[in-house]
Amino acid sequence: MRLIEKPTVIKFFLANLSGIFLLFFVSTFSSFSQATTEEVFGQYQDRLLQIRIIDKSTNSKSTIGSGFFIDKDGTIATNYHVISKHVFKPEQYRIEYITQDGVIHAADLIHIDVIHDLALLSGDAIDTPFLKISDKTLNKGVRIYTLGNPLDLGMTIVEGTYNGLTKDTMHERILLSGALNSGMSGGPSIIEDGTVIGVNVATAGNSIGFLVPQKFLAALAKDVQKETPKDFMKVIQQQLLENQSRYLDELSNTPFPTKTLGNYTVPAKIASYINCWGDSKQDSEPYRKSNSYCATKNDIYLINYLSTGTIRYNHHYFEDIELGKFRFAHLIQTYFSNPSSSLASGEENFTEYNCKVDYIAQKDMLLKTALCLKEYKKFTGLYDMLLTFATLNEDNKAIISTLALAGVSYDNAMKFSKHYLGSFAWKRP
Repeated sequence: MRLIEKPTVIKFFLANLSGIFLLFFVSTFSSFSQATTEEVFGQYQDRLLQIRIIDKSTNSKSTIGSGFFIDKDGTIATNYHVISKHVFKPEQYRIEYITQDGVIHAADLIHIDVIHDLALLSGDAIDTPFLKISDKTLNKGVRIYTLGNPLDLGMTIVEGTYNGLTKDTMHERILLSGALNSGMSGGPSIIEDGTVIGVNVATAGNSIGFLVPQKFLAALAKDVQKETPKDFMKVIQQQLLENQSRYLDELSNTPFPTKTLGNYTVPAKIASYINCWGDSKQDSEPYRKSNSYCATKNDIYLINYLSTGTIRYNHHYFEDIELGKFRFAHLIQTYFSNPSSSLASGEENFTEYNCKVDYIAQKDMLLKTALCLKEYKKFTGLYDMLLTFATLNEDNKAIISTLALAGVSYDNAMKFSKHYLGSFAWKRP
């Protein structure tokens, strides 16, 4: 056997070196290249569904949305707001879904999470192709593929970008740079491997959308394995009671940040999910008026005419210029009698307001207060509350403040109102 001489070995290596690097480059590039949007849609479109709420008397669609299979047994995920009519009036509305082959199927509601706007349905399909729920943590800038049925035009796919969680909402949302449109609600947003990182829920227009994070869908899917609720109105009641207890307990046990308005100290931005604005009016008026307004950014949707979970408060500071004390007192009484904050209403959903007017002294302040409560007819133990008060310390200066809470227990309404009033103070001139 003849040995190859060393120079020959070197020539052989150099001759093949470029090929080795070329193979390495191609292999590496392929491992980092992303699938095209067309490929993603082609691979996962059979998991997508149109969800329809059908009015039984006319056998016509009343609401449409999107959904997707999350297991081989035909469990379907969508938004709560897509199927809310069925929850409130199951005798009038039924649920159906349409698969990619155009076949219409009946569906049953099996669980809801009204706080995070999610619902699970069971279909009559078996051995379904499904989308897995992602367990990955994403970095900002990751490409997202959002799927759904916008405006009843057929299933579409939209590329977007993951921009982390919103920081100014009471309930977590993923901020999406991508176009969401009506009808896409309840559809999945996936990453390249086909796993779900969020559920389409809302849009702010201008290619700004919001997704329900996948962790809430995973929790609901796990919870439904234990037991399917029999009364979904009781589920909503319990979820609302637990939710309001959580955030109001935290706020009521924490000192409120404050600011100065005239000679008064008033609550400022009391939580990260509260947004505040201010304005003033001073031109050509016989008095000066400064306004401060704060509110939660998004409420909890119950049905198209009813939302809850609101915290809203405003302060109006008045200073007399040339009215005189009697006309100024009349001005304050007029604003006090017509508070600038309102909540949902309707005999179908609420009892009448029960109000109590009183005079109280606090921290050298004399206050005229009006506290009003109305109870939810369908959710016993939950109330909407409106608290208004006016300061009576000075003849030429006054604060009128209004606090509105939607969907709270009586005890929490009283506790939070007391904490709210306690955060005001007056500095004697």
